[in-house]
Amino acid sequence: WEIDYFNVYLLVAQYNIPININPLIRLSMFDYTAIIVAIITSISTIAGIYLKEWLFPKRKEQKLTIEKSNCYIELDKICASIRDTIHANAVYIAYFHNGGHFINGVEMDKYTVVGEDYDCCVVSYKKSFKDILVNNFPYLFHNLLVRNRHYCNDVSKYKFQDRCYKDELESRGMKSAYTFLIKDPIKETPIGFISLEYNIVEGFNPDDEKYIWKKQNTIANLLNLNK
Repeated sequence: WEIDYFNVYLLVAQYNIPININPLIRLSMFDYTAIIVAIITSISTIAGIYLKEWLFPKRKEQKLTIEKSNCYIELDKICASIRDTIHANAVYIAYFHNGGHFINGVEMDKYTVVGEDYDCCVVSYKKSFKDILVNNFPYLFHNLLVRNRHYCNDVSKYKFQDRCYKDELESRGMKSAYTFLIKDPIKETPIGFISLEYNIVEGFNPDDEKYIWKKQNTIANLLNLNK
C-alpha cells in the first residue's frame, strides 16, 4: 500500500499531531534547492574554466635546447659572414611569429631579431627589436611579400612611406637599408627576413643579391628550429 503524504499532512494540521518524517523522504519530496545549487555551481565552474582559456590562452611552453642555442650562434655567424663580404655596417636576421590578439580576435603579426652583427657604434638589434608589430612598417613588409625585397637607397628621400622605419634608420645613423624575405624551403611561406644597413647612400651593390639568396635556405632551416 502507498502512503498518501498529502492526507498525512492534513491530519497533522487538523489534530496538531507531532510527527517526524524521515529526512530522506522529506528531501526527496520537497527540497530540490541543494540539487539546483549544485548543478548551477558545476555549470558556472566549467564555464569559468573555458572562458579563462579563451580570454587568457596559455602560451606554448618554450624549451631552450642545445640545438636552439647552436642555431642562435649560427645565425650570428651568418650575419657576420655577410657583413664582412658585402661591407655592411650592420646585418640582422628576424623571424615572424604571432603575439597575442587584438580586441576583435585578430592575431597580431610580429617579428623578433634572432641573429645580428654590427659595427661598434650601433646598438644591438636583438635588444631593440623584440615582439615588434609588423604593421609598424607596412610599406616595407608589403614590398617583401610582393617583390621578396625592399630597397631604401637613400633614407633622406624616404619621406612618405613608413615614417617609423625612416626614423629608426636615422636614429642609428644609417643612410641606406636593404631587406630580403626568407621563405620556408618546402612550404614557400614567409618565415623571416634579413636586413643590411649602411651609413652611406646606396651602400649595397645589387650584384651581391645572388650571395644573399644563396644563404636563404640555410637561414630558413635555422629559423624553423626556433619554433
